[in-house]
Amino acid sequence: MHDEETQEHLDEVMFEGPETPWLLRKPVVGGVVAVFAVTVVLYFLATQFWGVSFKIDAEPFRDWVEARGALGVVVFILVMAASVLFAPIPNIPIFIAAGLAWGPVLGTIYCMAGLTLGSAAAFGIARRFGRKFLPRLIGEKAAARLDHMVDTMGGRVVFWTRIMPGVNFDWISFVAGMTSVRFRVFIFYSFLGMIPPCATTVVMGDGLNRDPRITLAMGGLWVTAILATAAYFWTRRKHWAGPVPVIAESGVNPEAELG
Repeated sequence: MHDEETQEHLDEVMFEGPETPWLLRKPVVGGVVAVFAVTVVLYFLATQFWGVSFKIDAEPFRDWVEARGALGVVVFILVMAASVLFAPIPNIPIFIAAGLAWGPVLGTIYCMAGLTLGSAAAFGIARRFGRKFLPRLIGEKAAARLDHMVDTMGGRVVFWTRIMPGVNFDWISFVAGMTSVRFRVFIFYSFLGMIPPCATTVVMGDGLNRDPRITLAMGGLWVTAILATAAYFWTRRKHWAGPVPVIAESGVNPEAELG
C-alpha cells in the first residue's frame, strides 16, 4: 500500500504537465542514441586507422585556475549556484570545466557545493516569498495536495527528481520551498540525488584530459540512463493517462450515447 502511494505521488510530479519533456520524446531519444553510436564508431576509426588523438591538454587551463587560488574556487561555486537559480545557465559545460580544472574528486566537490548552495537559495527564496502565493497560483486544493504529497513522500520525491536524467528539475527547489517540507529534509535528499549525475559529468570532463575513452564510457552511462528514464516515463504515462475511450466506427463515443 505504501509503495503504491509512493508511485502515485511520483506520477503526480512527472505527469501533471500536458507535454512530454523534450529530451524524453521518442524521436529525440532515438536521435541521442544514434548520435552516440556514430560518435563511438567515428572515434574508433579516427584513433585506430587515422591516428587522430582527441586528448585535451588541460595543464594550461589548470595552471590558470590554480593561479586564481581560493578566489577562483569561490567564483566557480557561485557560478554553479547561479546555474540553479537561473535556468538559461547550463550545468553540463560547468561540470566538464570542473573536471578539466580540478579532476574528478575536487571537481565533484566544488560542483556539489555550488549545486547545494543554489538549491538552498532557491528553496529559501520560495519559502520566504512564495508560500503564501501558492494557493493563489495553483488553487487551494492543489496546494493542499502538494503539501500532502511532500509530507507523505518525505524527501524521496526530491531525490528521484534530482537523479533522473533528461528532465530539468531545477524548479523542484522552488516548488519544495513553497510546500511544508522541512529544509533539512529537502537539502539532504537533494544533495544525495545530485551526486550521481554531477560526478558522472565531472568525470567526463576529466576524461578529456586523461583518456577520451573514459568520457565515452561516461557518455554511454548517460545515454543508458536517459533510455531507462524514457522507458519508465512512457510506460508510467500510459498508466497515468488511463485507457483510451473506445470510439465507434461512426465516430460517436458509445458511452456518450448511453449518457
